[in-house]
Amino acid sequence: MPLPCSHQERITRQVQPTIDLLSNLDKWHPDVLLQHDIQPKDYNGSLVFRSAVESIRGRFIASSTSGREGFIGGILESLARHQRIVGYRKSSGTHRHDFEVAIARDPDYFAALEVKGGEGNSVNISERPLWAREFGIWCHLDGAIVNEPAHGVRAILNRLTNELVLRQKQVDVLFFKDPLCGTALRPCPKYPNRADSVGEAVAPDVFLFPQQIPRTSEPTPPVHTLETLRLPKLVLNLFGIEEEKMGRHIWQVHVRFLRSRNGRTARAVEVFHEGQLVATGGSRGSNRRRSES
Repeated sequence: MPLPCSHQERITRQVQPTIDLLSNLDKWHPDVLLQHDIQPKDYNGSLVFRSAVESIRGRFIASSTSGREGFIGGILESLARHQRIVGYRKSSGTHRHDFEVAIARDPDYFAALEVKGGEGNSVNISERPLWAREFGIWCHLDGAIVNEPAHGVRAILNRLTNELVLRQKQVDVLFFKDPLCGTALRPCPKYPNRADSVGEAVAPDVFLFPQQIPRTSEPTPPVHTLETLRLPKLVLNLFGIEEEKMGRHIWQVHVRFLRSRNGRTARAVEVFHEGQLVATGGSRGSNRRRSES
């Protein structure tokens, strides 16, 4: 998945030496530990180092979760303030989606939005409510530079298309937000020489999925557009993207349902960007039986 942003090699090659240094402080620099009242024999032997890492990781995950939900809440609040939507409410405490968005009334038009991290680890833990005309996943990178953004996108698309075919859980749109996009840490050719004015201000990449669940009767359903959904265009417009330039932020995910003679199911996936095929994928098949319409 050729997302344009990439890390600077001089920065990423420092990650492994940092891991090695921290993991071996008791052997390499015991004097540093003693200066801070840490016994070198306890650093690894009594799990002091591991416990400290897990504590830091827990605080980071908690702050990242609240931070990205607050970011999306701010977007929805701006849409409501500008009267682009009727309103919204946070629903993560009681449902398996994080936000309910009232896009229009008379007739009612509602969307549901689930917020996740950018690596795809828990992206399948969500449920599309029956009332939702649109169901979207917002994946928000949390700032790590170990993997390129494209790595996370590949994992997320694999999980979502698998859910689509095997579990019949339809996701209409994926919003993928990289807060470092275009900054000095993650340069982007779309925003040259603008490291001081991008990052959080950069619009998300929008991945549009099939309009229906692929099945035997319709193995290759049409993919959504900015005309068949409302929320994606509202979000891109809020980030200041002119309609004629929205195409560079749009990715179309085509999914084809496959069934072999022995009843195994599989999927073939093609991703297009500005009319060009940029990625392919799929699965070898599953014995899991599905109901057909």
